[in-house]
Amino acid sequence: MSASQGAGKGSLYIGLSFVGAGALTFAFQGISMRALGGPAGYAPVALLWNATFLVVQVLWVAATQTLGRHVAEREARNEDWSPVVSSVMRWQGGLLVLFLLVALLLSPLLTTWVFEDPRLTVAFVAAVALYAPEYFRRGIFNGHRQSTRMGAQILAEASSRVVIAAGLLFAGLGVAGPALAIMLAPIIGVLAVRPARVPKPSRQGEPFSAGKALRFAAPVLACMACAQTLASGGVILVGLLGGTGAQVGLFGAALIFTRIPQYVLSPVIGALLPHASRALSLGGQRSLDRFVIRAVGVVGVAGIVMVGGAWTLGEWGLKLFGGSRFEAEAGLLAALAALAAFYLLTDTLAQALFALGRSRLAAVGWGIGLVSAAICLPLISLDVTEKVAYSLVIGAFAAALAQVVFYLAARNRPYSVMGSPGP
Repeated sequence: MSASQGAGKGSLYIGLSFVGAGALTFAFQGISMRALGGPAGYAPVALLWNATFLVVQVLWVAATQTLGRHVAEREARNEDWSPVVSSVMRWQGGLLVLFLLVALLLSPLLTTWVFEDPRLTVAFVAAVALYAPEYFRRGIFNGHRQSTRMGAQILAEASSRVVIAAGLLFAGLGVAGPALAIMLAPIIGVLAVRPARVPKPSRQGEPFSAGKALRFAAPVLACMACAQTLASGGVILVGLLGGTGAQVGLFGAALIFTRIPQYVLSPVIGALLPHASRALSLGGQRSLDRFVIRAVGVVGVAGIVMVGGAWTLGEWGLKLFGGSRFEAEAGLLAALAALAAFYLLTDTLAQALFALGRSRLAAVGWGIGLVSAAICLPLISLDVTEKVAYSLVIGAFAAALAQVVFYLAARNRPYSVMGSPGP
């Protein structure tokens, strides 16, 4: 097996792998919903799942993106990438220590306001910490274009989560079964697949400091904070706004059901950055434009299918997914599918801005979306689940529109391949 794949072949490998991972995520959630007896029983798992991946994406994707971008660029120029790896490892380790300290201090508030069970708080903190090496490994795979291995790692993670949850639920552990599965899956993913050996570069290249890594990573972290609040914060928000356990569980089930295509496509989009950086490095702005047009076209078609499918088949599909107790209106499901579709479009354009060294512009675009959602939230006088869903979809649309404008503006300005992430 070749150590690396090109953009087309690599994207195919990743796409197929994440179709499988999406199906396994679907199975994990469906098993949990049915075994826990309806929306109210499923609510703790919905909260744990969404809170975990909100924070995981915020904290660890910046390392994945930094490694993917800079390792790929150095490999394309046959330069030593090891300074990038060691630098990112140092600051990710520091961020992990900081997270654990903050989580320890805030654990009483997390238990009181979010999880209502100290065991779920512990599971949340442990799961977030254990995903750090998994996302670091994804960055290594991305940077060296080892798409097959990256897909295998995600499949190992997703399949182990299903097996562990099913076994523990069958044994009668209740909510603890899916919680332990969420915690242990990233460890299994890392242990199951290791990076392939790559040829030693012939050129030393420029020094790469932690400060340089953070200058790129900080705006990426800001992007993920805003993006994941839009994508995953809704379940937590329903609870904070006074929603019942049944409403929290139903919103969580509907959100996860409509986001299954996003689970498949998001890692593929995350893997676009090294390919976009390579296209820009070797072919210039026109090459990047062609790459972005193709990516946006695929994502746009996927979004139309997602929304149409949720509107026409969503009510039936959600009952099939979680059981007859999970009833949601077609309008709510279509809105949540649109939220996922606009998220994917915004994320695709953000990858192009990252490649141009304009990650601060990407962060501003996501911030515009989050502010738009916050403004709409008190203005919508509907049921709490609809209020949250419609506010978030308006915010995601605003973010997508902002990223389109920013990319068109940024493409006409000078860029630096290793460039400053400023606008």
